[in-house]
Amino acid sequence: MSTRVLIADDSETILLLLRTRLEMEGYEVITAADGVEVIEAMQRASEPKPEILLLDAMMPRKSGIDALRELRAAGVDTPVLIVSAHQDEMDAGAATDVEVSGYITKPIDFDQLFSRIAELTRSGPPA
Repeated sequence: MSTRVLIADDSETILLLLRTRLEMEGYEVITAADGVEVIEAMQRASEPKPEILLLDAMMPRKSGIDALRELRAAGVDTPVLIVSAHQDEMDAGAATDVEVSGYITKPIDFDQLFSRIAELTRSGPPA
């Protein structure tokens, strides 16, 4: 069974790029356009939960940070990588507050991304 990844970004281009590259590597991918969709995806009882979340920090309706804050308050402990064009969108205090596992900056270094996903899910690359 492949590692399930939830990607949230308000850019359709970024979502398509990430989805395509992750699926090419054998990951199972679900996507969300904002933090509201992230929360909805994590609450769906009919689907297996993602093993890692890739969240854009700044999105409409609900930011990735606000969505993560809400998920953590509900007891969700899934590893999270913040994917952002601006590493300064979140200060160290906010990162501690929401238990972020790390950051990936845009443009995305896919070798680094795949390495971090494998490390955080302890699964290695999909077979």
